[in-house]
Amino acid sequence: MGYFKPKQEEWNGIHHVYIQGEDARDWVEKRDFDQDKLRAIESNFAQLDASGRPKDWFFDTLLVVMVPSSGNSLGADVNLGTTMCGEGDFYAVPSPNPTRKSDWDEMLEALYGPTGYLAACDHVLGQLTQRLGSPCHKRNIVIALPYPGINQTMFGSLEEGGANLNFSVVGQNLQRATDQRLEAERWFVREAHERWTAANFKNLNFLGFYWMFETVYRSWDIDDHYLLKELRRTINELGYKFLWIPFWSTYNVHLLDNYSDYYFDLAFVQPNYMFYRAIQGVEEAAQVARTRGAGIELEYFVQLPEPIQTKAERHHRFKEYLDGGVKYGYMTESVCAYFVGGVRSMLDLHKHPSPLERQTYEALCAFTKGTYRVGDYLPDEGNTKRRGG
Repeated sequence: MGYFKPKQEEWNGIHHVYIQGEDARDWVEKRDFDQDKLRAIESNFAQLDASGRPKDWFFDTLLVVMVPSSGNSLGADVNLGTTMCGEGDFYAVPSPNPTRKSDWDEMLEALYGPTGYLAACDHVLGQLTQRLGSPCHKRNIVIALPYPGINQTMFGSLEEGGANLNFSVVGQNLQRATDQRLEAERWFVREAHERWTAANFKNLNFLGFYWMFETVYRSWDIDDHYLLKELRRTINELGYKFLWIPFWSTYNVHLLDNYSDYYFDLAFVQPNYMFYRAIQGVEEAAQVARTRGAGIELEYFVQLPEPIQTKAERHHRFKEYLDGGVKYGYMTESVCAYFVGGVRSMLDLHKHPSPLERQTYEALCAFTKGTYRVGDYLPDEGNTKRRGG
């Protein structure tokens, strides 16, 4: 089957997808654009030279995760244990403080307000086009959907005077809870579509939506299988795509066997080699992606508030992601997603005081251009040697 091929016209040329988290409070009720934030956005769309000036195009797609200011959780669950998933004391429970309608309203306003995140992206791209010339395609935007948490009994109403939505099985059966979760998700998708149409951005293409929960789950009190199949229909009917990045597990590999028949239009395999000592390399994940028509996610972090056992090996492990892109072909033959934790934007890596982090930035630039060669990153380090960082 092969990897999910990059640069397809139907997908507006998608190849390299940067996952960007944003705080909604930074983009709501602003009178003008913050110049520092514009600079950060610029660094995600454009590679910077040694002096910090744009020199070439960078990521063609931004996957935006807009985090509400309330502190309520966008995700499905939280870890109450002291290790990562599958390592000793891991204990995940459904999020005790799921988002509410007011959070979803704030997310949309932060994205679509007159000086919101998308308007800032459009503004930056207009300036970059004058400097670098027009890109082959408009830059893509993918919006992360908030998860309809199953502990949420008081989500709120979707319209004035409407009924409160209850996402839980408290006082109702599973189908009724799932219907209300689906109703809320459809509302968010349609609201995002209407606001996009009204905004008339000149330099952006709205590609679709991203499902944050990294597996597809069904039990006595949750049915994401039904929700996702129905939600995808709504997303596709409006002309958008549905994306997913599952964590590494045999169950998720099974779901990837025919993911495009049911739930998603594009999935990326998340190797998790960056975070787990027991995982040995990226070759197996690359093979899974290649045989299932999926893309690959490259993972790196500068700092993360997680109980990660491989922190001292992160540079060596990232080297294997980069080298694997050449060895297993996904650098040029596959769409790629990029998670870089502990930075607000590529600007943080570019101007980092550590030469090793700046080398990481240059390696990412070369990788997205397709010019990276095995050994370019950490060239003095052997493939089996471990070095702290």
